[in-house]
Amino acid sequence: MAKKKLSPINQPKSNESFIMDLTTVFPDIREEVLDEDYLGLVSLQIGCFRRFTQRAIDRNDLITVKKCFDFADENMDIVEFAVENSLVISYLGKLNILENSTVEKMLSTKFKDLRAALASYYESSPKYKKQ
Repeated sequence: MAKKKLSPINQPKSNESFIMDLTTVFPDIREEVLDEDYLGLVSLQIGCFRRFTQRAIDRNDLITVKKCFDFADENMDIVEFAVENSLVISYLGKLNILENSTVEKMLSTKFKDLRAALASYYESSPKYKKQ
């Protein structure tokens, strides 16, 4: 497993710092992410980011998709566990990306591997198997 790239003081980026960066880089989702009902609930806040990314995917707005993927990828290894977990489960795991599409090809190797691991887990878990 790759070493985490931490800040100069070797501390992972906090949830609050990640959300501040997210809303700075993507001001269009600022209001929704900072909604009082979502404050402190990182998985819901990242869910807003996922919906924003999904809309860009659905519109075939590849510039925005790349910006979203780059932001998530740059932060994945430097954030607190709760943020990292939400990026994997609530963001990557819930994006609807067609196989062999241009969008899928834009994913980093790390993200492709994470998505494959999630798919494998869900396929092998009785809890997630379709009845």
